[in-house]
Amino acid sequence: MPRPSDAVRTVLGTAIKVRDHGLGGAIRSSIDDLAMWADVERPDLASLAADDGSVTILFSDIEDSTTINHDLGDRAWVRLLAKHDRVFDKALTAHAGHVIKTQGDGFMVAFAEPAHAVAAAGDIQRRLAKARSGSLLAGVKVRIGIHKGSAIQRDGDLFGRNVAYAARVAAQASGGEILISEAVLRSLPDEVEVIETREAELKGVPGIQRLHLVTW
Repeated sequence: MPRPSDAVRTVLGTAIKVRDHGLGGAIRSSIDDLAMWADVERPDLASLAADDGSVTILFSDIEDSTTINHDLGDRAWVRLLAKHDRVFDKALTAHAGHVIKTQGDGFMVAFAEPAHAVAAAGDIQRRLAKARSGSLLAGVKVRIGIHKGSAIQRDGDLFGRNVAYAARVAAQASGGEILISEAVLRSLPDEVEVIETREAELKGVPGIQRLHLVTW
């Protein structure tokens, strides 16, 4: 796998910076290969690429959020989201996660290393599980999915097939679970414990995928 070093610019609809290392000046033309060397436009995203040019993407959302919102009402729901967001802020700050975007009760977060993503996910689940009785967060469960791969970074956003894959992994998780892809598992230290392996069909992804439930 080439490592990003020297940036070269090409055009694919709009200008996308790409990095090229040891390829003799050759520039890949497919969007999947471009993603391998997609340069980071914003300085605060520059640290997110691992040595091989990959990033680790975490997606999360609150299980049964529509029902919880209906039961609580909008004002209490907004307060719950504020508490939920503070839990994420603390965990992501501690484990070098960068929030790419949020939507409603969901987060999309990027990490340079899979181990950091899994550690942050465990931190989040533990903090939520410890919510005291009577708190708006009591009983709230978040599902989390994590995948590692190449991604195109542009205008402060990440996109591409591996970002979509990470979202599909999260969709397979239940509340209180951390589900990871094979690519993430291969990059983790041995002390991370897998408690279950599942086979799943992911929308838009050919074949059966193996996903792994990790303990927190």
